[in-house]
Amino acid sequence: MKQLLKKFSIAIATIGALTSVATAANPPQPTEKAVLWKISGNGLDKPSYLFGTFHMLCKDDFIISENAMKALAATGQLVIEANIFDPAELQVAQQAVMSDIPQNQRLSKEKYALVDSILRAKIGVPFQRFDSIRLSALVGVLAQLGFTCPQPVSQEATLYQYARQKQMKFTTLETMKEQVDYMNKGFSDAYFFKFLQTVDSLKISTMRMVNAYKAQDIDAIQQEMNDADMNYWLLTRRNTNWAGRMPAMMKAGSCFFAVGSGHLAGEKGIIQLLKAKGYTVTPVLN
Repeated sequence: MKQLLKKFSIAIATIGALTSVATAANPPQPTEKAVLWKISGNGLDKPSYLFGTFHMLCKDDFIISENAMKALAATGQLVIEANIFDPAELQVAQQAVMSDIPQNQRLSKEKYALVDSILRAKIGVPFQRFDSIRLSALVGVLAQLGFTCPQPVSQEATLYQYARQKQMKFTTLETMKEQVDYMNKGFSDAYFFKFLQTVDSLKISTMRMVNAYKAQDIDAIQQEMNDADMNYWLLTRRNTNWAGRMPAMMKAGSCFFAVGSGHLAGEKGIIQLLKAKGYTVTPVLN
């Protein structure tokens, strides 16, 4: 269960990309193709940086640019979404994804049988094994089917290891409880059953999103996350929270913010939210 929760918590942006159902009808003004952005002005003594990650990647696709590592080294603190490296926080996450009512009592016989058949076919285990957890957690379980490698790796883990080696400060933009609560709301039962229809195409979706990330096309990544309810809870609400917390962090010292790339672009993305607060946010191009 602990390993499941770790994968569940670090795959948010990837899950959002894999579970899209349409492209945006009216996309905002195109954003420059960059996953690393410099934040300056508005009274800051030193610039901070915003880095868009793709939370989990196969080793053959794994990349963190030299510019990104230089930017991290130039700051005093690494800031990620939530502390996926703290066993105590993972324990909190475990409690937050437990279902008050077993799924075999919550769901109709037809829906339970459908989920059971998919789990048996795709990952070789019966639904009974997951009977006590929310369906939102099963989105994280099934999203792993999108990868062609058995054990994708985490960009955040690489950044975290570097920060520890350099004895840098480390903090997060939200607690694990906050993160999982938003995921439980965004990955509703209705969303879950819609997501089940995409399981067979997850590898194709993942490849498309990985290619967009390699091209640093954050607009393409953001526009894929287009389920209205999921988008509201996982992106809009959290972006607003984070943009409200970042100024105090940056005032206290230069920060390197590493968050899923889906959070950067768009009218309600972090880039625009910080600009609205008076910061100058500029791309750092390779």
